[in-house]
Amino acid sequence: MSRETTPERLIARLSDELAPVRPLAALRRQVLAVAATGALCALGVALWLGLHPFDVLSRGAFSAALAGALALVAGGGVLLALAARIPGREPLAKAAGAGAVVGLAVVAALCLVAAASRGVGSADPLVPCSERSLFLALPIALCVGALALRGAPWRPGITGLAAAVGASAAGGLLIHLSCPSPSLWHWLIAHALAPLLVGTLGGVGLAAFFRRAAASAHE
Repeated sequence: MSRETTPERLIARLSDELAPVRPLAALRRQVLAVAATGALCALGVALWLGLHPFDVLSRGAFSAALAGALALVAGGGVLLALAARIPGREPLAKAAGAGAVVGLAVVAALCLVAAASRGVGSADPLVPCSERSLFLALPIALCVGALALRGAPWRPGITGLAAAVGASAAGGLLIHLSCPSPSLWHWLIAHALAPLLVGTLGGVGLAAFFRRAAASAHE
């Protein structure tokens, strides 16, 4: 056997062609990074519009339930997107996804409650709150997306969709905590339905991107 074809040289040549592997950060550190991004967004809202979490509760059960539902979708979606890329965290990812589904179900139930009620308040302008919620969701989505690109999601499509929907729900929650409107329909449309719809549409595109990235990694 020539010196060029010894096992040691073959192994060295193969290792030279491999790209360096970046280890995944611990899930808790990733969650803390997203939480820190959300906290910075909340600080921006507090300085810009003011945060009034106790007003959300004082406005009644409907407002409090919507805030809780958005929190479930935001936390569940983000945790699903992060945990789905870490081996052995599949049960946690599934539990997080179930929490997000419960939150969406509560939003749907609140739509039925609002449709059956009367005197839901004035039809306040929807556009400012809708736009603001998406503006606030963007930093969170970028943070989750950057973290989710590392690793190999066991469901890349779900990972992309969960990241976008979770971030949009977080933006809607921050706006709900700062908006003084008394209108149930304003809360539902501007704080929940519009952000979640845009987040879902964006998530479809992000899911396709994650699928292509996963396919390229396997080639």
